[in-house]
Amino acid sequence: MSDIPVGSPPAPPGRHAAPSGWYPDPVNPTQERYWDGWQWSRNTRPGAGPPNTGYGQAPYAPYPQPNVTQPLGHAAPRAGSVQATMTADGVPLASWWWRVLAVLIDNLITTAIVTVITFPVWRSLYATLISFFNAVLDAQRSGVAPPTLDTTDLISGTNQLVVTSVTLAVGMLYHAGFLRWKSATPGKLICGLRVVPVDRGRDPGPLAWNSIGIRVAVWVLPGISSFLGLVTLVDVLFPLWHRKRQALHDIAAKTQVVRPR
Repeated sequence: MSDIPVGSPPAPPGRHAAPSGWYPDPVNPTQERYWDGWQWSRNTRPGAGPPNTGYGQAPYAPYPQPNVTQPLGHAAPRAGSVQATMTADGVPLASWWWRVLAVLIDNLITTAIVTVITFPVWRSLYATLISFFNAVLDAQRSGVAPPTLDTTDLISGTNQLVVTSVTLAVGMLYHAGFLRWKSATPGKLICGLRVVPVDRGRDPGPLAWNSIGIRVAVWVLPGISSFLGLVTLVDVLFPLWHRKRQALHDIAAKTQVVRPR
């Protein structure tokens, strides 16, 4: 580990074209330093061999080199447009598809738990629908106007509050409990994913409670309304363009999702 400040020395022009990986250290040529696709990290490792400083040899390259195969006349990508593929200490980041699959699995599990707990509410709803359907059939046979059904006839405000409260409670306990215990929810465990502090993919865990609380709040609380559900949609899509593949709840909690295997 070196005392070099993150981002120093200044990166050369074209740095955004260099993919994340290990490169010769600009401070100590006997070792390599990890470049995350945007800046130098503090993580170093012994170099593969002595620097090329002999006569007739190519000079030692102190920085990641830009992509020289870019067609002439094409504008270089903007800084930060190249996504990192690994954490600063060399652990592969999870792809978006693996993360989405893990979310789907977790949603199936939490939905099943909520349905079991709130079964009396759904049983009442089912009975109301059957009664309404029978009333409509009777009205058609009698030649009279069919009855109308209001939303509050299906599920009362109290029952709506019960379902919402149980959904939030199950979501908070499910995600917070498993993140503290395994640094991953069951969906992530099935997909081989793990939540770690940002750029610390080899951190053994467990996650700090403050990170867990922030991460779970940003992910679960928008579920209280369909309008706030737009926040969840943006949250899910955010890793597609973020340079460190972080979702909104990752950024808020300073975490990343890795896939070590």
